[in-house]
Amino acid sequence: MSPDMVLRRNNVRVLGRSDGPALVLVQGFGCDQVIWDRILPEFTDAYKVVLLDHVGTGGAVSAAYDPDKYSSLTGYLGDLLEVLDALELENATVVGHSVAGMMALAASVESRRIGRLVLLCATACYLNHDGYEGGFEPENVEDVLRAIEANYPLWAAAAAPGITGTEPGSGLSADLAERMCRLRPEYVRDFLQMSFAADVRPLLERVSAPALILQTLADPLTPEAASSYLHEHLPGSTLMPLDIRGNMPHLNAPRQTASAILAYIESDPRG
Repeated sequence: MSPDMVLRRNNVRVLGRSDGPALVLVQGFGCDQVIWDRILPEFTDAYKVVLLDHVGTGGAVSAAYDPDKYSSLTGYLGDLLEVLDALELENATVVGHSVAGMMALAASVESRRIGRLVLLCATACYLNHDGYEGGFEPENVEDVLRAIEANYPLWAAAAAPGITGTEPGSGLSADLAERMCRLRPEYVRDFLQMSFAADVRPLLERVSAPALILQTLADPLTPEAASSYLHEHLPGSTLMPLDIRGNMPHLNAPRQTASAILAYIESDPRG
């Protein structure tokens, strides 16, 4: 696929300084690149900011959605790698939110274009295993999938306050629920199944890029133990707690979140 087709497929936008350091923002479940809008002004003056939509969301080419390809993390990983190559990025900082943190970790093993990682409310695996706390049991996943099939708008409205770390009925939670409801329920089910099945723990020993791990308070999707696991298994990583509630600090506390990211990037002597 040509670079132009790759960029069109994922509705890639490049904002900010064309000659600035590359900062790639990759969102997780529930929405498209618009979820970064509140934090963008903190970055665009100094950085070349890259945004994309996962196929199946936002302005991505809907005809490119292949249920088989995107049934595993590998499909999304391939798209991310192709975007990095299409833009010919070098020493890029990739910010991966939620399950996109797994995509970023895997991409850093495959591509030399990534200089550092920011893992925002991310995990190596969502499911609990012997000696590992991911936060979810298989029956929890089945409960979520059944709720989505039964009444997706109701599930989205119920889940949004915990994800945003805000009160039910707040503007942020209502906005997120509305954005989530723009997605087809079938896509949501497929994406969540992919996310819960993903497990990048075996890859961690191969990750050489330095990483900032940002952990919030009362994150309904990522327990503190999962962030600690990443920190313990990623040499040279930095674990930073954020005094922010929920799973989307870039949405409910954009300035505080951006400050943590910028302080980390700018403290790197490699530039």
